Amino acid sequence: MKRIALILALILALPVAGLAEAAPAQTSSADEFLNNLSKTWDSFVHMAEDAGQSVSDWAAESGLTEWAEGAANDIAAWADESGLTEWAQSTLSEITDLIDKSGISEWAQENAEKLQAFIDENSPAIEAWLKQADQEVSDALNMLINPEGHTQAEIRQAFETVTDSLSEAGGLADAK
Repeated sequence: MKRIALILALILALPVAGLAEAAPAQTSSADEFLNNLSKTWDSFVHMAEDAGQSVSDWAAESGLTEWAEGAANDIAAWADESGLTEWAQSTLSEITDLIDKSGISEWAQENAEKLQAFIDENSPAIEAWLKQADQEVSDALNMLINPEGHTQAEIRQAFETVTDSLSEAGGLADAK
């Protein structure tokens, strides 16, 4: 709505501004119109600011802001008292240690680099294969290229999906 009003105002202002350029005696009318347009726009901006401030003031006066802060503090306190926060931190730490010790990160990174090098070398053939492959194969290939956040089982399944698809594509190419 603001854009439409602004565009309409500009459409109406341009001919007036053109006339003002052509006839110096009418400059004051064009200037007055543009000044009024500017004042109108500033009024819209101030009305929006006033409305936002009124809502903020109402939330503070009605206790809504205080209630929301209290609820957030209560939830945080409950999580701390129940041991949920400590458990989540320790579990995250254990999972991170397990991933580091198992070598999944290094294996995934190493294979992602090899896969990217292979893709760089064979990009035309891979693009042709991907055009024929379905979404599941594309998702699996993306998972292999970007293994972060996926489990080893997911990565293995993605590898199998991609290799099966490549085998099928190779068999089709041989049959042709």
